[in-house]
Amino acid sequence: MRDSIHPALRLKPFVAYKSINAFFQGVWGTAYVALMAPLPPEAFSLGPLAFSLGPLLVALAYSRLLNLHWFFRISVSVEVIALLSVLAVLLYPQSFLLAAGVYLGFQLALIFGNYLVRLETLVIAKESFKPVDIGKTLGALAGALFALGFYQWARTWLETEDTLVLIQYLHYPLLVVQLSNLSLLIASFDRDKFDQPL
Repeated sequence: MRDSIHPALRLKPFVAYKSINAFFQGVWGTAYVALMAPLPPEAFSLGPLAFSLGPLLVALAYSRLLNLHWFFRISVSVEVIALLSVLAVLLYPQSFLLAAGVYLGFQLALIFGNYLVRLETLVIAKESFKPVDIGKTLGALAGALFALGFYQWARTWLETEDTLVLIQYLHYPLLVVQLSNLSLLIASFDRDKFDQPL
């Protein structure tokens, strides 16, 4: 564990990124189950298989991946997958193809979860874990509360009980959140200092 933050990491935007990311997850998690409705139950058996094998393959590549260049690339890729999922919900009606694509994207992002946590531990100083974890917790709580309030407001404003319509409208603010997320992630790193040792 580091005694000081890696020089390539800018802590304030990174804490903001982790908070906004948790907010996104808190909101998006409320829609995820309904979006998966068109998938057959077998699909939910295949996901855990990929989730079990994928991290194994990533772990086997740790000797190549344990550096800031790959950490940054994979982090940005995960956020782009989330952005594409939001756009897909906004552009396409509820369908099997949408559900399958969102589920696949979610599984791909999960495959890199352990790797991203490992690298965060190598980059963040031990005294800086507290603001990161507090930010994540507060972000997730704010996201869940936002979703709750949004659904109540949208039911009245749209005069509908249609869950899929409500979820689609929820993705408009999520688009702004995810674009902010991606911008904060990019701002969190000084790529000129990636070659300094972990």
